[in-house]
Formats: sequence, C-alpha cells, structure tokens
Amino acid sequence: MWLLIVAIVLLGLKFAALGPFASLSWWWIAGALGVVFIYWELIDPWLAISKKRAVREMELRREERVERGRAHLGLGRGRRRK
Repeated sequence: MWLLIVAIVLLGLKFAALGPFASLSWWWIAGALGVVFIYWELIDPWLAISKKRAVREMELRREERVERGRAHLGLGRGRRRK
C-alpha cells in the first residue's frame, strides 16, 4: 500500500511540475505503478496475504463475541466443551 501512495505522490508532483520532479522521467512513475500492479495481481493472491489478514480479523471478532456471550451467561473464561 505504501508503494501505491508513493507512486500517486510522484504522479501528482510530476503533473504539478514541482522542483526536480518536473524533469523526472515517466519511467520512474510507470515502474512504481507496475510494481504495485504486479504485487496486487500476482504476489498477493499467490501468497494469500489479504485473505490471511481477513481470516485473522474474523477469528478475533468471533473470539470476542464468544467471550461477551460467556460473560453475559456468567461463565467467565472457562474451558471450552467439545
């Protein structure tokens, strides 16, 4: 995500023609955007980075929900029955 922000800032500075960015080659911006594209289209699905993060967040929410339910029933932090 940080690389996308860098690429967008570079693009904005190039369009605004501010300072040394006015003479910056378009290849630097295209390269940064290309790396972002490769990451999101190839690396992220291949390694399932976003999916693992989403599953981890869902599991945390589920555990919190279970703990709230146990607290309402007065069970506290007991052992889970199977």
